[in-house]
Amino acid sequence: MVDKEEAHQGLVADPSAIEGGVCADCHSDVVETFITSLHYTTVGQALGLEGLSHQGAVLGDEHLRVDHLAETYEGECSNCHATCGQCHISRANTVTGGLLDGHNIVSQPDAETACYSCHGSRSAGEYIGDVAGLKTMPDTHWKKAGMQCVDCHPVSNFHGTGGEETAKYKLAELPQCVDCHADALPGKGDVLAHNAHPENTLECQVCHSVPYNNCWDCHVTLTPEGKYGSKSDNKLDFKIALNPEQDERYPWKYVLVRHVPTARDMLAAKSEGLLTNFDQVPNYKLTTPHNIQKLTPQNFKCQNCHNNKKFFLTEDDIKETDPAANYDYVVKELPPKM
Repeated sequence: MVDKEEAHQGLVADPSAIEGGVCADCHSDVVETFITSLHYTTVGQALGLEGLSHQGAVLGDEHLRVDHLAETYEGECSNCHATCGQCHISRANTVTGGLLDGHNIVSQPDAETACYSCHGSRSAGEYIGDVAGLKTMPDTHWKKAGMQCVDCHPVSNFHGTGGEETAKYKLAELPQCVDCHADALPGKGDVLAHNAHPENTLECQVCHSVPYNNCWDCHVTLTPEGKYGSKSDNKLDFKIALNPEQDERYPWKYVLVRHVPTARDMLAAKSEGLLTNFDQVPNYKLTTPHNIQKLTPQNFKCQNCHNNKKFFLTEDDIKETDPAANYDYVVKELPPKM
């Protein structure tokens, strides 16, 4: 009988790897755009970490890099990097893998087995109603229509466009609710609530989302063996905030924000004082929860939202350990009582 080591001698562990893999033999056009995509480069996470310190702290040359930050990114953050096979053949390595359909290639992976592997604590988890094991209210598009992620997101959101990608909210072709629901725009339909709010007042999710996952106080750990880990606290929450940077793509006055777990001392296990720019970077972030409902606690009646502090991000929500930049999102004057 041949033993395991002998049987696997010369085995190519990941034949779908971009460098040296076989996918490019037939799909060179896809690989060419994928190599600059966020799914492959994870540069969004690198730049996020740099923002808490200084430009080049993670990706820069030896004069700009901060060794402890670069090591943390390479040991913890960059694990989310994906190859072709981690979507089309198996679940991602970060969740210990697992074949989707034997050794067959799945042309269009589904949300529950593929997307959920990496996005289970937020978008995909909220969409199907299972946030990292916590049962929540699934999105109506999933529950009632069985829609998959690709029914809204164009393939460029996964495979890239070939251009430089730095952040998910800066992708070239992001879906909008009004792509399918044009009659929801003020004056375009007969829903009184839609027509009562002037254009660009409310992001759709402000009225049509329900509580979503928020995280606090992440701390990176390092075992004696040199393995990385992290731990944070999470709970479902819902906060309407002011949009401090209204622009053509995100023109709304009110948006939803999600608390992300950055903390001033989250890398203390590596070294003290690494996040020198912490106070200038909010840890309440613009978010578009994937848990859409027609009727929600805040839109059931006008007075449920107007002049109701419960749904809005106020100064009382900002913790002493939060960065000062969070105050840019605070709603100082509630919408008047109806």
